[in-house]
Amino acid sequence: RGLGPEYELPDWVGATEFYQKYDPKEVIGRGVSSVVRRCVHRHTGQELAVKIIEITAEKMTVQQLEEVKTSTLKEIQVLNMVKGHSSIITLNDSYESATFIFLVFDLMRRGELFDYLTEKVTLSEKETRSIMRALLEAVQYLHSLNIVHRDLKPENILLDDQGHIKLSDFGFSVQLQPGEKLRELCGTPGYLAPEILKCSMDEMHSGYSQEVDLWACGVILFTLLAGSPPFWHRKQMLMLRMIMEGHYQFSSPEWDDRSDTVKDLISRLLVVEPAARLTAEQALAHPFFRQYQKEDVRLFSPRKTFRVLIVSVLACIRMYSRYRKARPLTREVLARDPYSLRSVRKLIDGCAFRIYSHWVKKGEQQNRAALFQNTAKIMLLVPEDVYNI
Repeated sequence: RGLGPEYELPDWVGATEFYQKYDPKEVIGRGVSSVVRRCVHRHTGQELAVKIIEITAEKMTVQQLEEVKTSTLKEIQVLNMVKGHSSIITLNDSYESATFIFLVFDLMRRGELFDYLTEKVTLSEKETRSIMRALLEAVQYLHSLNIVHRDLKPENILLDDQGHIKLSDFGFSVQLQPGEKLRELCGTPGYLAPEILKCSMDEMHSGYSQEVDLWACGVILFTLLAGSPPFWHRKQMLMLRMIMEGHYQFSSPEWDDRSDTVKDLISRLLVVEPAARLTAEQALAHPFFRQYQKEDVRLFSPRKTFRVLIVSVLACIRMYSRYRKARPLTREVLARDPYSLRSVRKLIDGCAFRIYSHWVKKGEQQNRAALFQNTAKIMLLVPEDVYNI
């Protein structure tokens, strides 16, 4: 197939059943212990994606091997439970050999929301509304089945050809029993809810539940609009402390053009106390989503239509007038404060990433590089380290 040694495919003998049905192609993604390839169904010609998870003792300890196998089997179980939801990735097939597990999914050609955000820098409120509505509907569905995802982040949200999202990576997901609380420390640092951190530091803590997913939704919402996460510091312990205190800011210039409505929604999701945090159902009922839903029936009103027309014409005249009076963009303006101009700011951010492979901004607490940290999902924290800073 013309692939180098690092791209070698699993042996046919150990995975005959998979190879008889699918023809694996190029690598389109990589994980800690897995590779994602495009593949083609041999009989129908349908293009799909296969996640190939290695379960050999060559690259992992016995304990790590057992954790990967257990996590993958749990993921398969959860994916089969949620199959059919429009905003959740569909597991089409799964196979297990002595050394590999194969998970066959729909092919999401546009890749991760993470990569899309990297390209765009920030998203408009309109586009963010569409993405967040679909994400919250997926979370609401999971929670109705008592399932907690526990690793919501842009990397685990995929985009199809039409730009619709699909929630993926259910490796940390778990279905709760009635009244059950979780205590395990898992997830990605910047998206961890305060109660997860507190639980890991206090043996007497009651544990955490579904509310952690809504905190992560708040972090994602903030990140899509600002282009950088709400909680970040060069020193990770300080970042964790910011999370536990719920300390974040709607700072300029990123938030100057954002509505008070979306800021209100974020502030109701990023609440330190889990009981006071919005549920997925409550978040979907927030004015940020509700105000733009179409009415079921619209009655034609000539008077109202004429009034809207007049207001629109006057608005256009004002905008044209301001445009004509706008000061020309000079070298002096650019030299004095280029970051204050929205179009220039976006250009600077985009070029900075392409040149440096990370985002360049001012101040220790304002750095988009947090988005590009491939940190291990499971961390070991020393409780006193956070409080002794």
